[in-house]
Amino acid sequence: MSIPPGLSRRTVLRAAGASALVLPLTRLAPATRAQAGTVTALRMTTTPDLSAKVMARTPLPAFTAMTATSSDVVVNPAATHQPFMGVGAALTDSAAYVLTHYLDGAGRAALLSELYSPSQCNWQMLRVCMGSADFRAMAVGYTYDDMPAGQTDPSLAHFSTAPDQAYVLPVIQQVVAINPAVSILATPWTPPAWMLATGSFEANQGTFNTAFYAAYAQYFVKFLQAYEAAGVPVWAVTAANEPVAGTFMNLPQSQEESFIGSHLGPALAAAGFGSVKILALDDSWTKESYAAAVLGNSGAAAYTAGAAWHGYRGSPSAMSTLHGSHPSAQEHLTEFRSLTSQTLAYQMASVAGGYTAQGVANWARSVILWNLALDQNGEPNQAKPGRIPAVTVDNGTGALTRRTGYYALTHLSAFAQPGARRCTAKTFGQAYVAPNTLPNAVTTAALANPDGSAVLYAWNGHTGNTTFRIIDARTKRGTKVTMAAGELSTFVWPSGQ
Repeated sequence: MSIPPGLSRRTVLRAAGASALVLPLTRLAPATRAQAGTVTALRMTTTPDLSAKVMARTPLPAFTAMTATSSDVVVNPAATHQPFMGVGAALTDSAAYVLTHYLDGAGRAALLSELYSPSQCNWQMLRVCMGSADFRAMAVGYTYDDMPAGQTDPSLAHFSTAPDQAYVLPVIQQVVAINPAVSILATPWTPPAWMLATGSFEANQGTFNTAFYAAYAQYFVKFLQAYEAAGVPVWAVTAANEPVAGTFMNLPQSQEESFIGSHLGPALAAAGFGSVKILALDDSWTKESYAAAVLGNSGAAAYTAGAAWHGYRGSPSAMSTLHGSHPSAQEHLTEFRSLTSQTLAYQMASVAGGYTAQGVANWARSVILWNLALDQNGEPNQAKPGRIPAVTVDNGTGALTRRTGYYALTHLSAFAQPGARRCTAKTFGQAYVAPNTLPNAVTTAALANPDGSAVLYAWNGHTGNTTFRIIDARTKRGTKVTMAAGELSTFVWPSGQ
């Protein structure tokens, strides 16, 4: 069991309940997020071993007058770009099952508050599955309108979100109660099997039967209505998870264009859900041409707010390519995870340096990881072993292990105020190209808060200690810092430092 900095083993053990080990959040949490007008200059550091330093906070050395050189990290909070909405993870069926079955009520409430309370980790995004995905507790998945083989239900007379009510929806409602401003993204892995040409969504890469476009659009409407009635407002939807050679269903670009432009968009608008965003793609960076085509289609573009991206293949620079052709489109990072076969150093490089830092620097407005929680064996899952969640919950003791993704996200979210925007910051080294080309220098992303404070998120891809200067372009003042190899640090300072 790892002990967070500043806590004795005795304190940790005393805090443990009979069924769940939940550490005292007043000490574990990274600290109250940057509240307007109260920001002090500080540094928060996590080393890739997740033990030497874990969200360790120290004062920033005093800023002094400096003349910038090409080797300095110059941050310009006056040069702002896209809004930053926040970070989060996916509450899959598996994640909800783990939180419900392996934590008692107090332990679950404590963890969700740690993650989603604005006064703690300040996560602001939650991805949910419309029906079950491949991370689920049951052997056979479900949708909201399953019918016996050979039968169809185009009127959706049998539609019901009852399967979610066992443990998925209650956990979502708990998150909303903790943070009513949370932005919820809903994604289907598949429509009901009777809408597929194969007749089964367990048969990989099923083909959508376009005769059911209208029924599928109403399927979304009924889902939104049911969740709204349950007190869960949905911020955005995507038409399909990984539509290009997806696990459950293929949705070719031309079909997504037709579905969004002629069916989903009009259906949401007619039902009073016109404010719910529709994001194209929801797949890897290598599929940029798919997103560009959907946004370039006149029918689909009228209803499509932007694109959703996964970090498994390709480079975050694809988002800048899309921004170049569609500068008003929102871009969101919606799925990534580490593997148990990867070293901790690789995990930090890919999640923090590549997916998060370079993702935000390439126009991402939010950063979402895959499973919020799994057990210590990466379960439950359906033939997807070795995936690492944001938080691991021991299925026997309830003990929590916060994983690399938890720290990579919280280093960015903890100091982001509502209304923060990305600002210009110098970064170094090569572009991340998943899965094999990692950032190899000091890789950064920066935020400008509404109160004028600045947040610099930096990961050191050098193989040894690296010393450099951080300079605020507004004041031409800065400070010198040293980062260890593979270290993730967040630097925060108020306006006028």
